[in-house]
Amino acid sequence: MAMTTRMNRRGFAALIGAGALVARSATAQTTGSDSETGTELPAADLPSMNEQGHRFELSSTFDGNFDSVPAEAPVYKMELPVYTVEQVTEIAGRLEIEGDVSDLGGGTFSVQSRSGQLYVTQGRVQYISSAEVEDGDLPADEAAIASGREWLRQHNLLPGDVGDGTILTRSESPKRIIVGFQPIKPKPLISSTPMVTVSMGPGSVVVEATNGWAKLTQDVVYQLRGADFAWDEVESRRAWVDAKLPTDTFEPGTTIGGSVVYTQLSLAYTTSGIPGENQYLQPVYVFHGELTPDGTDSRYQVKAYVAALINSNQPVG
Repeated sequence: MAMTTRMNRRGFAALIGAGALVARSATAQTTGSDSETGTELPAADLPSMNEQGHRFELSSTFDGNFDSVPAEAPVYKMELPVYTVEQVTEIAGRLEIEGDVSDLGGGTFSVQSRSGQLYVTQGRVQYISSAEVEDGDLPADEAAIASGREWLRQHNLLPGDVGDGTILTRSESPKRIIVGFQPIKPKPLISSTPMVTVSMGPGSVVVEATNGWAKLTQDVVYQLRGADFAWDEVESRRAWVDAKLPTDTFEPGTTIGGSVVYTQLSLAYTTSGIPGENQYLQPVYVFHGELTPDGTDSRYQVKAYVAALINSNQPVG
């Protein structure tokens, strides 16, 4: 039976207020001490449109329950590293890029030579190889992940808290496979930061690598706004909806109507905050379902994302 009713968390969340965040420190979490008002966080970074540029006008129902979704979740503070000229020189040496470090100002540097290029700024190290890539077959997924990890380890670009790698992209023209590595926790992480990526050609030859890592610190556990509020956002078409549809049937940039039946709700994490200021990884609700576009009997996997924290940028009540 489709679930469209509101849950009893509304009254409690309304008492919290739009501008307050109820949090527990790491000590309170283990000792069971009382809650306190936590830092008001920036809004979660969620796109306003999917990769194909589709806009969705969907009728949504939820056929499931919210029992497995926690009432609170930790927030992680994210600290992007700032590099010095000496550190950039050392990184260039490990990558065998022999050249002078150019200080571009604002903590940004570049090094260029015949063997490759290096660009460094706060929280980001990008390497571009000048090596010729011969024709051949791309490595299999597992081999590519293993090769990418080993290359990063050898060049001291592999963070200590990195998790399992995944294949982000595989293309045939040009022949490239891109492997991504994200932190062990929190997960799943839907943002592209923190992440380390390695782009390889045939023979697992590395053509580009980017280290966009950050130091993560868990300090507080925040009360979530409640799954019923999140469902209000989805039902009212205020959530970010993501679905990959065949472009030969659904032209990119068009409006897609239809119906969705969501059957599952989980939590994921994304970034929040402006670079140069305090930045965080904070939880978001993820609704999982199937989309049936108007005029078809076909069904496609769809996800809807809603910020999970109560703050002044996402008022409730």
